[in-house]
Amino acid sequence: MKFLPDAFNSKHFKNYFVGNILSCHGIQIFMFSSSWIVHELNESPEALGMLGLYASLPTLMFNIFGGAIADRYSKKLIVSICQLIFAILLFIFAYFYGSGLMEYWHVYIIAGLISFVMAFENPARMSFFPSLLDKKYLSSGVVVDLFAWQGTRVVAPLIAGFIFAAYGGSIALIIAAIFMITFISILSTTKPKQNKEKLQKGNPLTDVVEGLKYVYSNKPIVVLLSMSFLVYLAGYAYMNMIPYIGVQIYGVGSKETGLLLSGTGIGAVLPTIIFAKSGIPNKRVGACFSLVFSGLMIIIFTLSSLIFQSIILAFILIVFIGFCNSIYVTSVMSAIQIYVNDKYRARVVGIFVMSFSFMSLGSLWVGLLGGFIDEYFSLEHVGVLVTIAFGGLILSIVGLTLYYFNNSLKEIS
Repeated sequence: MKFLPDAFNSKHFKNYFVGNILSCHGIQIFMFSSSWIVHELNESPEALGMLGLYASLPTLMFNIFGGAIADRYSKKLIVSICQLIFAILLFIFAYFYGSGLMEYWHVYIIAGLISFVMAFENPARMSFFPSLLDKKYLSSGVVVDLFAWQGTRVVAPLIAGFIFAAYGGSIALIIAAIFMITFISILSTTKPKQNKEKLQKGNPLTDVVEGLKYVYSNKPIVVLLSMSFLVYLAGYAYMNMIPYIGVQIYGVGSKETGLLLSGTGIGAVLPTIIFAKSGIPNKRVGACFSLVFSGLMIIIFTLSSLIFQSIILAFILIVFIGFCNSIYVTSVMSAIQIYVNDKYRARVVGIFVMSFSFMSLGSLWVGLLGGFIDEYFSLEHVGVLVTIAFGGLILSIVGLTLYYFNNSLKEIS
């Protein structure tokens, strides 16, 4: 059918897409659950900030090594093993929470273990799906693959919020684990266009060095990756603080907090629908100006939270932020997947995925600095919003600077 994305011309990619949707639901439910449970057991913003540290540090340390492993061995096998471990950890999480044995620092341990697993899973998954596609469909495939992640940001937080309210957190975590196991089954039906993924000579450590040399020799890739690390550290940490903002500033429960998180997904899924057919035409414009408008929307969101405290207005603004964020991710990921050499794909993707972890790491400095501002100026629940607004300002400045003063990105337009 002509209206379907070009990437759906591949039967194996369609199978992968269905399984990926389920897996992304599981990941999103876990992210909501971990933030909510930590805040339930310890209401300080610093506690959520520490969760961000534990959820990001292992990924930061091992992601590029995970990319080297994925470039060398079977990506499908790596994804399957990691998903199985993820599911087991979710079952353990569900048991401890449901039995009343859970302390908030237990969540840090589980988040750290899952972060370590994802350091190997993410590069393998994100470099596996291009092998299911002809190169002419790759731009469409990138957008459709991102749709799986962005689309579940609409539904999964709502599912998690309602299940928490109706049946408890353990049921939500068990459902997430079942989604992971189902993905493994569906993934087994896919087959790359290459007949066999051959092992190479050498070792992963030398592969890491070669990958870094390749990145360093390609200035557009260096700029895209550097920009992403700064963007996720400074600007997008607000997402991990939404449980704190919902409870402490708006005074709402798990359902409404899930709704706010779904707002980011509703905004994020729209670009993946609009550009699913053929991809974003000008990736430089998309990447730079999405940062400008995302930063402005974040600043407006924090001001509205201080002045109006309207949950409806907050939801609308978060939808706009999610839309801009999705344009940025789609533009950058499309540029990387199309521009990079196949030989180094997983290693470069692994470095890019590391920047996602900076979003969790960003919640650390937002939580700590926000708590310090409240304590120093004798305020209540204002410091986090001020810190988030500062991050939004950084986003806008970075977007304008790169568009007007950096010529290397013109190569990926």
